[in-house]
Amino acid sequence: MKDKKHIPLEEIGKDLPFRTPENYFEDFANRMEAQIVVKPVSIRKTFTPWMYMAAMFVGLLIVGQILFNVYQSANVKNEDNYESYVLSQVDEAAMIDYYVENGDIQ
Repeated sequence: MKDKKHIPLEEIGKDLPFRTPENYFEDFANRMEAQIVVKPVSIRKTFTPWMYMAAMFVGLLIVGQILFNVYQSANVKNEDNYESYVLSQVDEAAMIDYYVENGDIQ
């Protein structure tokens, strides 16, 4: 048969070339149950990803709070520096004249 390239269907016949093993479908459910065994999962393996995620969020909150405090302190320093700068540019006589003209000092 290996020598022939084309085999006519009449020569093959009507027999099926494949067969299922004996009691394959009857024992299928039992074999599947034996292969699928529920393994107990430890509590540590269950909660470890959640603990990592909680630690990550706590770390982000701490870093965020530190950065916010640094920004606020820098902002307050800039306001103080701006006020000092403005006051250093205006002499006392000009300030008195300003308040007298606007009627703030009586």
